[in-house]
Amino acid sequence: MVPTVSGVAAQIYQRGIKAGNDAHIFSVVGDCQSEPNVFLGIYETNRYSLGDSYQYLQETIDYYKGSFSRKSLSVHDGMSAPTALSALWADPTACQPNESPVACELRVRKPSIMFINLGTNWLPGASATVYGNYLRQIVDIVIANGTLPVLSTKADDVEGNQGINKVTAQIAHDYDIPLMNFWAAAQTLPNGGLDPKRNDVYLSTDGWDRRSFSALETLDALRHALNANK
Repeated sequence: MVPTVSGVAAQIYQRGIKAGNDAHIFSVVGDCQSEPNVFLGIYETNRYSLGDSYQYLQETIDYYKGSFSRKSLSVHDGMSAPTALSALWADPTACQPNESPVACELRVRKPSIMFINLGTNWLPGASATVYGNYLRQIVDIVIANGTLPVLSTKADDVEGNQGINKVTAQIAHDYDIPLMNFWAAAQTLPNGGLDPKRNDVYLSTDGWDRRSFSALETLDALRHALNANK
């Protein structure tokens, strides 16, 4: 569920740091379920409790302070893989003409790590292969910036046959980059972490909490591994 860091991933990260990316900043590409109020933002409030077993994660919370509560320029209600690449979806007050939300966030924020949480807004029955082509374009842009992409599986199966999760895992394998397997983490939750009142598409409160915690564990693992590979 929590990824490891390959030599290729470490090289991407270190190249970005040398080029000016900020080791203390991570960012996100995603839809409304990646906004800070439901994804990681709790770790910049007084509402979280790590418990005795997870106090070690506080160091990682402190390390990335400022990233948890900030809404990314590449997070938008209804965001999909194609629209993350479309300048029509970019914030005109922050982004340059013809700049996509992904490219804009990378330029403005200079993150060292970027979570890519997409796939829920893919049309049922649409080709997972086509989705994968868009996702590869996003990954290429992120890597070219020297930012380490972290792909994430999703709890829902709106497309059928887990096609999006399968192609996401394949792309992570092909590029040798981290994959946060949230689908696996959600399986121990009621209804697999999905809200039955919202057509089993949106996460339940438990699902949001589990995804944020899984992402925090991922950040912690990446931080330790990448610092070790300097």
